[in-house]
Amino acid sequence: MTAVSVRGAPRLMYYSHDTYGLGHLRRTLALARYLRLRTASLSQLIVTGSPVPHYFSFPDGTDYVKLPSVVKVGAEEYLPRSLCVPLAPVWKARRDMILSAARHFRPDALIVDHAPAGLKGEVVATLRALAEESPRRTRLVLGLRDILDEARLVRESWARDGVYGLLDRYYDLILVYGQRDIYDVVAEYRLSPDAAAKTRYVGYLRREPGVRSSEDVRRELGLRTDRLVVVTTGGGGDGYELLRTALESLRAMARAPRFDCLLIGGPLMDPAEREIVVSIVRTLPNARFLEFTRDMASYIAAADVVVSMGGYNAVCEVLSAERPTIIVPRARPRKEQLLRAQALQGRGVARMIHPAELSADRLIDEVTSLLDYPPDPGAPVDMDGLSGVAAEVDAILAQLDRFDRELGGRAQTLTRRSF
Repeated sequence: MTAVSVRGAPRLMYYSHDTYGLGHLRRTLALARYLRLRTASLSQLIVTGSPVPHYFSFPDGTDYVKLPSVVKVGAEEYLPRSLCVPLAPVWKARRDMILSAARHFRPDALIVDHAPAGLKGEVVATLRALAEESPRRTRLVLGLRDILDEARLVRESWARDGVYGLLDRYYDLILVYGQRDIYDVVAEYRLSPDAAAKTRYVGYLRREPGVRSSEDVRRELGLRTDRLVVVTTGGGGDGYELLRTALESLRAMARAPRFDCLLIGGPLMDPAEREIVVSIVRTLPNARFLEFTRDMASYIAAADVVVSMGGYNAVCEVLSAERPTIIVPRARPRKEQLLRAQALQGRGVARMIHPAELSADRLIDEVTSLLDYPPDPGAPVDMDGLSGVAAEVDAILAQLDRFDRELGGRAQTLTRRSF
C-alpha cells in the first residue's frame, strides 16, 4: 500500500545532469513511469540538462524543467552545447534553476541521478537548502548505476570534489541500480561506514515490454532472411564506428546474406555520419535504419541477436528481453561500459568484443555463432530494481506521513492548552 502525505499528493523531484548521451534521462523516466503507475496521485518534476527531452513521452502527472545543455569535451571539461557564451554563466544559471525548482516545488524526496554533487557541484546548493530550510526535510536520495568508472578514478574524483562528505552529511539513502555480486559499489568506491549503512542494492531496472508483437515488427521490416540482428548505439553520439562495421559485415555477405540487420542510430548521432550510414543502407537490401524509436523494446524483443554498446540502459533493455547479445563497449574516456561488459560476459549473459578488436569479420563470426548456436541462460541477474526503488520511496513517504501526523497532533495539543 502506497503512503499518501496528509499535506496532499506526494511529490518527487529528479535531477539528471545529462551532459552526454541519453542514459541519465532514460533511467529517470523509467523510474518516473513505474512510480506513477503505482501511485496515481503522484506529482513528479524532472530537472534535466538533456538537449532532447521532447523526444520522449512523459508519464501523467509529470513535467520537466530543461536546463541549458552542456556537452562533455574532455575529462571534466564541459562547454555549452548551443549557447555561444562561456561555461561559467551557464553553470550559474543551471545551479539557480535547480535550487528555485526545489524551493517552489517542495518535493517529499529529491532523487539525484549518478552525480552526487551534480555537474561541477551545481546541485550542492539545493542539497544544502533542502536539508536545512525545512523542519520536515525533503529526503535526499542518490541513485547510482551499477558501475560509474574505474574504482581508482571514482575515488580520486570523489575525494577531490568533496563527494564523500555529501554522502555522509546530506544524503539519506543511496540506491544502487545493480547487483552487489556483479559490482560492489561500497567496497570499490570505499564508502564510509555511515554511507554504507544508507546503501541499498535494488537490482537492475527492468524495461517495460514493447507495444508490438515480434511478428508485427518483423513483418514491418520485410526481412529477406528469417534471422534479424538489431544493432543499437544508445543516444548515438559515439556509435558511428559500430554502425560502420555492421554495414561492412553486410557488404561482405551481399551475395549470400546470412541475416537481416536493423541499425538504430540515436537522436544525438552526428548528422554527417548519419547521412553516410543512410546512403550505405540504401545500397543493401537486407539493411534497415531507424534514427530513433520510442519503442526500442519491441525491436529488441523481435531480434534473434542484439549488438549493442555497453551503456546501462542498453544493457537493461537486452537483459529484460533475454536476447542473445554482443556488447561492443565504449572504452574511453570512461571504462564504465567496458567493466560492465566484462562482468556480464563473466556471468554468461552476454558476449563482448573489445572496440580495439572490432572488425567486420569478427562481428560476422560472433553474430553467426549466436544465430546458429543460441546460448544457454547465464547466471541470474536481478532485474527487480524498479520494485526495489518503489519500496524505498514508499518507506520515505510513510515516514514523512507519520512526521506530519505527529506534528499535527502536537499543534492540536498546544492549541487546546492555550484556552
